[in-house]
Order: sequence, then structure tokens, then C-alpha cells
Amino acid sequence: MVGVTAAVLSTVVGVRLAVTQQPPPRPAVQAAATAPDGLGYQRETVRMLTWNICGEAGGSRGSSSYCPWRSRPQAKAAAIETIIRERDLNVVMLEEVCYPDEAAGRGGDRNDLSPLMAALGSGWTYRTAVVARPDGRSDCRGGDLVGTIGEVIAVRGTITSSTVTPLLVAGDPSYYPDADEKRTSNLLCVRVDGWQNTPCVTHLLHTTDPEYARETASLKQKIAAVALPVLGGDFNTMQGSAATSPIRPLFDTYPECDQQAYSPGDAVNEMTHFNSEDAAPTVSRQKLDYVFATSGFAYCDSLTEFADTDANVAAADDPAGLSDHAPLVAFTRGQSLTWKFDETSGAATADGSINGLSGTLSDDVTRSAERVHSLRFAGSGTVTSGVDGTVNKFDTRRALTVSVWAKPDAATAAGSLLNQADNNGRPIDLSYTGGRWRFAMVTADAEGAASDQVTAPAQTGVWTHLAATYDAVAGTMGLYVNGTLAGTATHTRRVPSGTPITVGDGYRGGLDDLQLFPYALSSTEITKLRAAQTMLPAVPTGTVTVPATGTGDPGCHQNGGYGKVPSLTPRLTAVVKDDDPTAAVRADFSLWDNTDPHQPQPIYLGGPGSASDFVTGTGTVSVPVPALLDGHSYGWYVRASDGTNVSATAPVCHFVATSS
Repeated sequence: MVGVTAAVLSTVVGVRLAVTQQPPPRPAVQAAATAPDGLGYQRETVRMLTWNICGEAGGSRGSSSYCPWRSRPQAKAAAIETIIRERDLNVVMLEEVCYPDEAAGRGGDRNDLSPLMAALGSGWTYRTAVVARPDGRSDCRGGDLVGTIGEVIAVRGTITSSTVTPLLVAGDPSYYPDADEKRTSNLLCVRVDGWQNTPCVTHLLHTTDPEYARETASLKQKIAAVALPVLGGDFNTMQGSAATSPIRPLFDTYPECDQQAYSPGDAVNEMTHFNSEDAAPTVSRQKLDYVFATSGFAYCDSLTEFADTDANVAAADDPAGLSDHAPLVAFTRGQSLTWKFDETSGAATADGSINGLSGTLSDDVTRSAERVHSLRFAGSGTVTSGVDGTVNKFDTRRALTVSVWAKPDAATAAGSLLNQADNNGRPIDLSYTGGRWRFAMVTADAEGAASDQVTAPAQTGVWTHLAATYDAVAGTMGLYVNGTLAGTATHTRRVPSGTPITVGDGYRGGLDDLQLFPYALSSTEITKLRAAQTMLPAVPTGTVTVPATGTGDPGCHQNGGYGKVPSLTPRLTAVVKDDDPTAAVRADFSLWDNTDPHQPQPIYLGGPGSASDFVTGTGTVSVPVPALLDGHSYGWYVRASDGTNVSATAPVCHFVATSS
């Protein structure tokens, strides 16, 4: 742990010990929820937390505005770092956070964000957005913290661009006609290099505010223009998916993380906010924090052990919790591991997901030109993953899917395609045994423990697609052979694994395109995955405007000094390509106003005018742009699509539109 003092560590330890003092979880109740879009298997898994750390409040103990440990940003940073490390998170969204603001003369490290970024270390980047008070002030109140109050997104990756979109704009005839109002509510979104999902955070007014309905209507419109949003934050309402709730449109459009159980006994709609005061000492428990995502979710949990859940009265001791809100942790559906085995040499294989779990080939594993690129195993060689993060990203106690192509040799007797061991057995093992495929999960961490298993007939010398699934809530294992469900079994005695992933132990034959997912793929998803294993569109290239800009790159300026396009109605163009030269492929474009972000978005993914015509295999495609504003700077990006699958987006381009 970097830069954390012993005093801070003792605070975090106190928080962790408070876990045993929490009441038992409520019984799990299956809640209605919007279904995921069924394409999460194509995307990265966003493993995130959203937390209102109450850095804005600051009243005394017992008052309604009391904020636990407001003057101890090191303690809050240490707690966040602990959650990130234990759950291997890659996104942090914070509300009511005091952050350094050099431009406003509020720099330095006496704030919430500086100690957090120091603890996270290199590899993390962040963006901020101000959330001003009703009086228009945005400075951190009191003498303990120095900075600007607002919201933050930090990611383990490189943020390539960000947008801060006002939800309530003074004088806006559609959403906020009061021209004298000074407060601001913002939607902060970031684009991350190599990611398809777009992390976004917001902090809404309280549900009793007369402008809450306007603000939520504005949020629904603004988030609809974002590509694959993962939206978290403090929504300040307990109504949730109630028919009369102002945020019901979000529930009708996107899955929300805590509307379903993810393991036996897992509660849904867990509370995230705890409040009381001397005048009303009974603790009020509410769910005010939410996470929405197009892909759906593989996990969600309110970490109440980090919240002040005790009565807030003047005579009380210092709280164990660090905020009146609990962190809400969520994992979106996506890839935990993708080994395509496409390298032509060397002893390493790269992870095509964002998780960086590269594999190491032993000497007896060779490379093959079958299926373009694949691996050959001779019975003694293996491929193994690193230990760090493997267990969190692929937890055998939760739902999961293993997908792999296998071609066993005729001489093969038995061998493991993939396994993850514990001290005494294999919590998960997908293997070829005696002419059959076998998917097994051990029932106890004890020597000689039995396994629950599914088997199916296998063919030697033939490439076969296998998908092994486990639904932890239903307690059901499934084995799919070439997209067809071959059998199921019951598995309720869940055993964790604490070892690296091992591929090819004792196996003779070929393996290709190994993928792991932290949820049970549906039969439809497995069919699509198998069909599209090597047929995904490539990221578009050749992104230019027509007419081209007058200087530098012709329309794809990425970092300042944007070139001018001498037209208010240019065309956006790109070169698209599909791995299958006979497949139809097109481009989907998105264009927005950088100069005035609250202007209606001219083109957004999936909206009118976004899609180009199809070409076969590869080609240059374009779309016309509606009339732009003279002198305004615009940003745009593009992705390729075959009508079902989409590529990652190309780097963001910028230009300035001029009338001549």
C-alpha cells in the first residue's frame, strides 16, 4: 500500500472489523430488471465502485450535515485503495469529493483526490467535474480541505477524452428556465483507450427538490447520446424503479446492478445511505446510489462496512464508517480473459481483454497454423496465467463461462483443457477424458472430494467449440458442444480457487481462442460467440473529413491545435474491414459539439444519420453531417459493424467547422 500512514491503516482495520457488527443480509428477492443487450461477451468487464464520500458536508457530530471523517482524506483514500486491491477494480467514481483545482487557485494535496491517486500509483488516470452549491460556490468548505467540490472518475487505463455535460443549464427552455439559478449538475463521462464501455458519473439533486424531475429528464436525454454507458452515482432518490419514480426511464432502458441476486443468499436493492441526527436518532436506511449499464452485470454489492451505520448523536464515539454512504461495487458483463494464441513466436500469449493476464507457454507447447493461429500440446506442456488478480477476475464461487476451441489427437487418453486448482482438487476442470468432454467442479476443499460433472461425447481430430457455464444462483452447470447444450448438472457446494489458470495439463491436441467470462452466457450468446469467433469487424482506420482540414492530419486532430474544415456540412469518412472478406460491414459515427456541449448532438451512435452504407469485406464509407455552427470545435469517432457485432471505436478526432 503506497503512502498510507500507520494511523490511517488502523482506521481501515477498524472499518474492516466492523463487518461482523452488521445485521444479517435480507433474504434475496428476485426483482424485475431490464435485460442486458446480450453482447457483453464482446466487451471488457468494468469492475467499479461508486461512492459519495461526503466530502462536502461538514457539520458537527449529531447534526444533519455531519460527515464522518471529513477531515481525514488519507483514511478515505486508504479505504478506497483497499477495496480496489481486494476486488481488483478498474474504475472509481466518487461524488462529493474535494479535488485539487490549480486553475481556481485551490491546488496542493489537502484534498480527497491527491492521497488517493498517490495510493493507486501509476497506470491510473482521472477526470473531474465541478458540482456547485445553490449559491454558485464550488470551493471546499471549511479550513481542513482545499480544492473544488465535485465528482471524479479514475480508471486503470488511459483516458483519451472526457465530456462534462450540464444537466441543468440556467435559461434552458427545455429543462431549466430559471435564468438566475447558479447551481450546476453535471454528467461526467470518459473514453478510455481500448475500451468499448464509457464510464459516466453524476450526482443529482435531492428527490424532494422541485427541479429533480427536470434534471432526471435531462439526464435521460444526455446519457442516451453516450456509447455503451456505465453510469454510476448518487441519484438521491429511494424510489428506484417505482412506476412514479423520475428515474424510472433509466430502469426501463438499462439494467441496474442490484436488481438481481448473484449468489445464493445475495440480497437485492441493498441500502447505500444511512442518516440520523440528535433530533431523530433512529437511523434511516435508503438506497440512493445506483449503477446502470447496457451490458448488464456479473456482480453487485453495497459495502456497508465502510459506511457509518450507527446513530449519529452528539455523545457518540467517532464512527467506524467513513461516510454516510456505502460504496456500491459492480462488475459489468464482459471478458475476464481472452487468449487468442495469435502470436507467431515467443513463450508468451497476450490477454485480449483489458485485464492484462498474459499467459506463459512451457517448452513443450508449440504454435500451429491451424485456425490461422493456435497452439499444439504434446501431453507435457502447459500455458499458465499469473497469480495476481486471477481469482477476483474468475471466481469459481460465482457464475462463469469457459469458451474454447479444442481438437484432441486420436492418441489422446485424457487431458485437461483448463483448470484452476485449490489445495486438494480442482474447483473447475474442463477436460477430454476417455473419448468424452468433461466439465467438473469439486464439492469440497478436501482430499478425494467428489465433483459434480457434465460429460458429452467427443470427436478426435476435429475442431470443436466448447462452452462450460455455471449459474451460481440456480446452482446449475451446463456444457455446450458446438453451440448445443449437451447436458446439465446441479452444483451447490461452491469451492473457491486460489491458483493461476492452467491450460493443457496432460492434454494432446490443439487449442485455440480461450475466453473466460464472469457470468453464465445464454445459449444465444454462446451461438453468437462461436459464429463470430474470428469474424469481428476491425477498428476503422483512415478517419478523415471531406473536405479535409487545412493543416496537419486531414480531419483527425487528437491533441489540440485542431485543423479547420472549410465547410459547415462536411462528410465523415473511414475505412472499415471485416476478417471475413465476404461479410457486409459498415461504419457507425458519433459527432458532438466541443465548444458548446449542451447543443443537441448532431450525430450519435444508433441515431439518425449515424450508420453508413454497407460494403463487402473492406472499403471506404462516409456519412453527411447536418449543418454545424460556424467557428465551433467538434469531436467525433467511429466504429465498424456487421449489423450484429461491433468493433471498438477508433481514436477520437477533432476539427473546427468554418463557413469558408
